[in-house]
Amino acid sequence: MRIDIWSDVVCPWCWIGKHRFQRALELMGDKAPQVEVRWHPFLLDPDADTTPVPLREAYAAKFGGAERTAQMLAQTQSTARAEGLPMDFDRGQVRVTTLPAHRLLWLAGREGVQEAVGEALFRAHFEQGHNLADPEVLAAAAAAGGIAAARVETLLASDEGLAEVRAGLGQAQALGIQSVPTFVINGRYAVQGAQPPEVFAQVLEKVAAELAPAPVAGNDEPACGADGCSV
Repeated sequence: MRIDIWSDVVCPWCWIGKHRFQRALELMGDKAPQVEVRWHPFLLDPDADTTPVPLREAYAAKFGGAERTAQMLAQTQSTARAEGLPMDFDRGQVRVTTLPAHRLLWLAGREGVQEAVGEALFRAHFEQGHNLADPEVLAAAAAAGGIAAARVETLLASDEGLAEVRAGLGQAQALGIQSVPTFVINGRYAVQGAQPPEVFAQVLEKVAAELAPAPVAGNDEPACGADGCSV
């Protein structure tokens, strides 16, 4: 079963949603399908560049002041910690472009280590407050997936992966994806937001049932196909 996830590494609900989806698979136990997860880029702040701006300052300008920002971050942080995620908005997070991080995730996808690198990027931002446009931070995240620092340096010094990331951003636009996380299951069902694990499990069970082969008819049982049944 293929799971396409549109996400941004500075989206707190993307990190929460990622772990709720994983918990859904755990809840399903033996009924959990084999999944192939592919992460796709989304820019929550397409106007951001590599110049770091304190996150609380940027949010205050965007969401209506420091008080509103403090309330919003506190609520989100509380939700994340209830999920066991060490989110800490007092670590000096900054607003920067995540385009380089998405290029790294593209490379990680080619190497088959998107899960490890993506998790490292989330933790670098939300747990450690690191600048995700800093090449050293990106190299450290890449190391979680076994990608050498020299390979990251080569990537960032070129345009490698840029066209592919822009194509992924265009695909999100073509699909009408305007918020993240968005989980597209087998290209048919879209689940938006960091839904509870039970919701993810319900959708996965539905898709798995649709994919299950029709039972083989016995001598006295009707044989059914897409157009009806025969005896």
